[in-house]
Amino acid sequence: MPNRTSVARGTLLGITAQAWQMATAFILYHYLSKQLGPHGFGTWRVTLSVLNYFEVLVYTGVVQVASKHLAEDPSRRPVIERGAWLAQGVLAATLFALLELFAGVIAGALNTPNLEPLIRIAALDLPFVAIMMLASNLRLGQHHFTRQAASMMVYSTTKFLAICFLVWRGLSVPGALMGNVVASIVGFGVMFMPWKKAAVKVSDAAAEAKGMGIKGVPFFVQSLMSGVNTESPLWFVQAFTGSATAGLYSSATVLAEIPDFLFAGLNRVLFPSIARAGAENDEPLVARYVTQGVRLALLVTVLGVAVIAATGRQALTFVYTPAFAAAAPTLTILMFAAVGHNIRSTCSEVMMARGQRKEALGIVGVLTVIQVVALAIVTPIYGRVGAACVAAAGALVGGGVSVWILRSLVGRRVLWTLARASVSAAAVGIALRFVRPAGLWLIPAYTAGAALYALLLFATREIDDDDKTSISNVLRRKAATS
Repeated sequence: MPNRTSVARGTLLGITAQAWQMATAFILYHYLSKQLGPHGFGTWRVTLSVLNYFEVLVYTGVVQVASKHLAEDPSRRPVIERGAWLAQGVLAATLFALLELFAGVIAGALNTPNLEPLIRIAALDLPFVAIMMLASNLRLGQHHFTRQAASMMVYSTTKFLAICFLVWRGLSVPGALMGNVVASIVGFGVMFMPWKKAAVKVSDAAAEAKGMGIKGVPFFVQSLMSGVNTESPLWFVQAFTGSATAGLYSSATVLAEIPDFLFAGLNRVLFPSIARAGAENDEPLVARYVTQGVRLALLVTVLGVAVIAATGRQALTFVYTPAFAAAAPTLTILMFAAVGHNIRSTCSEVMMARGQRKEALGIVGVLTVIQVVALAIVTPIYGRVGAACVAAAGALVGGGVSVWILRSLVGRRVLWTLARASVSAAAVGIALRFVRPAGLWLIPAYTAGAALYALLLFATREIDDDDKTSISNVLRRKAATS
């Protein structure tokens, strides 16, 4: 059984790796916004959104089933790993072929025919990121948190350097897309650990792969619907308003996705941990993981709303260029969307790990249908702000419904967390609004704001003894995690 310190440290390492990826990404975004401008930046981001929709299927499904199997039955590691590699390879090849085949159709649907060759270039990343993500989740399934986090940091650093170099050499958007391919190859090379010699029959590996494919269907369905839910606002903005406006919308989504970067680290650790605790019938430990996960989602995202509401224009100007400051209202709305989205994604991981697949799929399915219909009506009239409002409303409703379904595990503790976090974050937002930092001064201002936020959480007793014990155990390195 993974002890609490191991899971806490795994979460810390995962968030650290995501924070590094976020830092390199924002430096990259600043560079690309200057080199490409709003139109080129929008073209790049829309192309990536299409790629991301296909790639989300290799981030989930097989990799999650493999991670769950390893967490529940480590003794079957050799056959699980062989089956996972086979299943993931078939999936990646199929998705690559589909994206290449339908690139023209997708570009036409987005009302931007010149996206077709860019989508074909972007598709080259699919096979490589597929095997890298499988290697990553296999490490997590074995609780090799340090190895996984370090490899992801190498991956994000390589992506930053490769894209900057290729764009600097004059390859523009195609070069930026090729940088993804280079990074995935390097990331896999660092992440992969050679197999130990084991007598695994091909028939056994094939049977395991088939089983993973079948068990992965609910994850695939959830990912397909979640992908539409996440990316459709940008697609509608692109189709109805063009690449320049899509560039402004994309600049806002990038900043609003900061919590997503951080919570990818949490959810990758949360899923196998809950799976193992559930397999051992340790319901109190499952409840603790769920409550802490939802609380962390609230604490981070509520602060984000306050910070962006106070300094949205300055943040957009600092990360990009003054031309992107017009996206500030869109950014503020999308930060509210981030609150609901991260709560729902955390709860979805819990539901999928516990076998509550109908509930998880039902939430995202209903919300996606409603959102697509609303976007088709609202976006042509109100543009990017209207699309952001639709995204925020759907995300907040989804987050609330998800918590309600898991209420027996979450308890009332999260209501106090929401109240205390809102008051503390509002104080930070008011302080930042009064100071009005800009440029490089945003960095110390945000650091001071985060410190003030933490002090207020301690003062309001939001950080309880259990939290302090977890933090202390992580800092004292009481458990090996690699």
